[in-house]
Amino acid sequence: MKTLSYYKQNALVLLTKIYGARESANIINYWFEARLGLTRMDQFLKADEVFLFDSYEADLKALTDRKPVQYIVGHAYFHGLKIGLNSATLIPRPETEELVGEVVKLIDATRAKRIVDLGTGSGCIALAIKSIRPEVEVVGFDNNSDAIDQARRNAETLDLHVDFIVADLFDYSFESADIIVSNPPYIPTSECEDMEEHVIAHEPEGALFVPDEQPLLFYDAIFGIGKKILSKSIGWMVFEIHHLFGEEMQQLGIKHCAKEVKLIQDLQGKDRMLLARYGRTT
Repeated sequence: MKTLSYYKQNALVLLTKIYGARESANIINYWFEARLGLTRMDQFLKADEVFLFDSYEADLKALTDRKPVQYIVGHAYFHGLKIGLNSATLIPRPETEELVGEVVKLIDATRAKRIVDLGTGSGCIALAIKSIRPEVEVVGFDNNSDAIDQARRNAETLDLHVDFIVADLFDYSFESADIIVSNPPYIPTSECEDMEEHVIAHEPEGALFVPDEQPLLFYDAIFGIGKKILSKSIGWMVFEIHHLFGEEMQQLGIKHCAKEVKLIQDLQGKDRMLLARYGRTT
């Protein structure tokens, strides 16, 4: 057993060489809170206290091997929810929280009752929507059974009733939806060389990348699914998108006969979300 200060300083020396001082400090704070149950204030106040930290050496080795801290501790926070992760699920990103915000606005504006999340992964989008608007029915689909298993565990832990179903994106079959939301794979394979090593090495490839020659592959499929369902009444599709493909996504919405297409920027000013309306004119 050693003092908290020793654990932190030792880790900081090693991790700063890899992540820089600021990011290393954030990683260590997150790690220590998850493993030791100490808030940042606790860590400051108890710096000289002695702690038993059984997983310290193994965790630190994984961090120096560039494994994201969220995978090491097994969870990430998303819209205030503690979302469990496994090797089949992505770490939720801040911009995806903005996507949830757009869906909630649509629920309120249209009185939507049934939300379908395609490619749900950890279930973070579906669960966040359910936590904010508990009166709506939310269903999440993914073709990866390991991801769906994790999503179901998350729903149980959070006590949120969301149905999670294993199904292939190119062979979905559901009868109705008021809003279809999706954050599918959208990063062209050629961008790998410009991405952080820890993302490429540890996050699930199938949830991130698409062939360079078919960057809108999944969006095209989802539009094909959604327009059949949503054309029966007023409904929306809401996507997170690659910020460089905003114009192409607008054209794809037009190609698939959307009545209205809206491109929305994220907080960084990048094209990040696309909303497409189907059904009769209001």
